[in-house]
Amino acid sequence: METDSEYSNQACERPGGLTITRRATEFCGFPPGARIIDVGCGSGLTVEFLREKCGLEATGIDINATGENSHLRAAQARQLPFEPYSADGVFMECSLSLFNDQEAALSECFRVLKPGGWLIVSDMYARGEAARLTGPLGRIERRETIENLVSSHGFTVKLWEDFSQYLMAWWGQMIMDQKMESFFNSSGCSPESLKRVKAGYFLMIASKPVYR
Repeated sequence: METDSEYSNQACERPGGLTITRRATEFCGFPPGARIIDVGCGSGLTVEFLREKCGLEATGIDINATGENSHLRAAQARQLPFEPYSADGVFMECSLSLFNDQEAALSECFRVLKPGGWLIVSDMYARGEAARLTGPLGRIERRETIENLVSSHGFTVKLWEDFSQYLMAWWGQMIMDQKMESFFNSSGCSPESLKRVKAGYFLMIASKPVYR
């Protein structure tokens, strides 16, 4: 039987592979068959993992999704193609920081989640200065800014865990593969800017209130 670690060794373009995904599913305690939406799903590896390893009814949303995978749909985060109160959980892994309209994306997540549903976000954050970088790293905000943004859209933050060790290992491997200069050129930032940011990586889980 394929283990989580073996599964995570497949192409996974984010720190920690699927280890953080597994941590999130365990914290939320999704029952078998729970409906999950992965917003900004990329190639759909998380969707495949959630369906095959966790027994969840997962669907991925990405603007670049094609018809090759029936579990992936082409759509934008600011207009999710789902009915209100239809999802038990929404994942945003390394995607919230890249959305041009984070406000609209979070409003859509709140709309499609059932009362008591879970919002799971894993992404980079600034342990130093916040920054909006021009490359694929996007905006890197401080923890309090991210938590306040999520809370302002009706969610209650239940968990914040730091996984910065995975970011350091991920970047270290990229630097080894690409060489230092190429890494910074492709990232759209300089060593000096990253030093000021003191980038870390987090898992945040928030819930939609249960209305009575």
